Amino acid sequence: MRIITFGGFLGAGKTTTMLALARRLEHSGERVAIITNDQGTDLVDTVLARGNGAGQVAEITGGCFCCRFDDLAEVIVRLRDDADPTVILAEAVGSCTDLQSTVIRPLRHFYGDAMAVSPLTVVVDPLLYRPTSTHWLPLADEPDLAYLYRHQLDEAEVIAVNKADLVPGDEMATVCTEIRHRFPAARVFPVSAAGGTGLDQILSACTGAETADRHAFEIDYDRYGAAEAALAWTNQTFTLRADAGEAFDPVGWVDRLLVEFGRASAESAATIGHVKVLADSGSGVTKASITGGVPTPVFDLRGGSAESAAVTVNARVQTRPIALDELIARSVDAAGAGGTVRAGERTGQVFRPGFPVPIHRM
Repeated sequence: MRIITFGGFLGAGKTTTMLALARRLEHSGERVAIITNDQGTDLVDTVLARGNGAGQVAEITGGCFCCRFDDLAEVIVRLRDDADPTVILAEAVGSCTDLQSTVIRPLRHFYGDAMAVSPLTVVVDPLLYRPTSTHWLPLADEPDLAYLYRHQLDEAEVIAVNKADLVPGDEMATVCTEIRHRFPAARVFPVSAAGGTGLDQILSACTGAETADRHAFEIDYDRYGAAEAALAWTNQTFTLRADAGEAFDPVGWVDRLLVEFGRASAESAATIGHVKVLADSGSGVTKASITGGVPTPVFDLRGGSAESAAVTVNARVQTRPIALDELIARSVDAAGAGGTVRAGERTGQVFRPGFPVPIHRM
């Protein structure tokens, strides 16, 4: 059994990449299981993965793999016993770093006889890389979030520069060249998880010969914790219901919510990490997202007309928790303004991630 772990900052396209690779692996005869991960519960990614047709999907909530390593090990063993997968794809929280020392190396140390632990693959959004990397010169002045982002790339063994379908070829080539220069220990590939290009190279890099362990990195956990604490985090759920005898368009509703969220965030100087919305009517699913790099809603799934829907919103934004909750309330109101659909009470915590305390560090 092989486990492939994915890291990368919020909105890079880790889930889309992982699901696209899962489809390729299953087509080639592999039995695939997926593990999602988040600081909270009610994950859009878990629902999306289960709807993708993967054999088994499990989730670890309440913290990153590093702080929930025992839970990760337990889930891996359970998946092995219940589903006998040949490959497990595991996606770490987008605000997490130091995965080499707290996840990859401990997995190899404790479970290396039972599984092959693939090189750590980090997914990068080139539209976010450029503005973030400008903060690295000089390094002494970089903000804490830029510090976290840089360490995610510094520990990567494979870097998938995603969204080649959204970035001109010459610009993508420049970004890849720059990343290879700055992070020479990693193998760097341009990919489009949405379009399917470059994924075979990632699979080859992840499933080929084992690589030597990377050296342990010096991570300032005070800065790492401060970077995570700069983000407000929420996973909220609520219901939508149309007036009696009416129906509504979930795609239009989700689009209006995300457009308003992007506009309101810009007005309040709140920096979006990733906002995902999933509306499940029972007969169809609509899922879309926006990121700091791509503020226009991107749809993965489009459901048809419905009388009601269960909605899940996952948002990670650089702002205060109370401000994030207000942004969501404003956006939900704007999405339903003038229509016949009503939103029920929203449930779910709004919080800042806790200080990272890994179980192992090797």
